[in-house]
Amino acid sequence: MAVKHAPEIGSWYQSTNSLLFKVVAIDEEDETIEIQYFDGTVGELDFDIWGGLEPQALNAPDDWSGPFDDFDDEVAPPYEEDNTRKSWDSVLEGYEDI
Repeated sequence: MAVKHAPEIGSWYQSTNSLLFKVVAIDEEDETIEIQYFDGTVGELDFDIWGGLEPQALNAPDDWSGPFDDFDDEVAPPYEEDNTRKSWDSVLEGYEDI
């Protein structure tokens, strides 16, 4: 891939049409770059399209969690302060050592 600014996984960019996106994967074999826009939408670009975009590298946005605002607390309960070995051992009660 011979482009002026090669994409880097985990880096944020701004395209010429002002959309913010993050590179989440690069497939050298298929010559594609998987991106996720700030709103959470996932897309894919060919290496040729990347070269034509001339994206500018940016620091991560202040609120980079924007796409995850609707995160469901039922899926992952809030962090608990009592995250000690003792509390984790209780999960294994009733199981024998192998």
